[in-house]
Amino acid sequence: MGSTVTRRHLYGWATPNTHRVSVLLEELGLDYGVTGVNIRRREQFAPEILALNPFGKVPILLEEHAEGPPLVLFESGAILIHLAEAHGRFLPVDGPERAATLAWLMVALTGLGPVTGQAHHWTELAPEKPEAARAHALAQVERVYRLLDSRLGEVPYLAGAAYSIADMAALPWIGRHGWAERRLEDTPNIAAWYERLMARPAVARGLAVPKGAVLA
Repeated sequence: MGSTVTRRHLYGWATPNTHRVSVLLEELGLDYGVTGVNIRRREQFAPEILALNPFGKVPILLEEHAEGPPLVLFESGAILIHLAEAHGRFLPVDGPERAATLAWLMVALTGLGPVTGQAHHWTELAPEKPEAARAHALAQVERVYRLLDSRLGEVPYLAGAAYSIADMAALPWIGRHGWAERRLEDTPNIAAWYERLMARPAVARGLAVPKGAVLA
């Protein structure tokens, strides 16, 4: 067992990856401070941020302990697993339930998030938008949405019967479906899951972190 956490601080912005972590922090009922890192102003490359994460990305979680040096975690998936294991919630300790949770977590981390980000680039952000790149990106998003919709037609949550960090990892990216020119009503199982999760008070609180931040 590690020593007691005396201070917990989140560095992030109004991004889906940051909101994965802030939603879990709220679901766990943990106290934490927040520093906004405006990625549109490239604040993620400030020396104090690079000292915490040399990749220059958010979110970053800093935990200070009663004994020993601070713990610095970056990459949203690593933070989710750390917090879930440390607090014994939202990630089963063993068995097929744990395997399913980790598998669907990886779908959100390596599939849904990256392809939605690529679609956003080619549909909105890129100064030039070649149709081949745009069509490819949207096709990859369609593939992931078909997979998730099929899964959620069989079980209430991505990992199965229980709400987990797999759902928290997917939720903020599904919330950005407009980045991929999608309508949630075209995938009714995803739409129903999304509505259920958005009704959770902790989700609403987590999606409002950092206060006043907007990803314009």
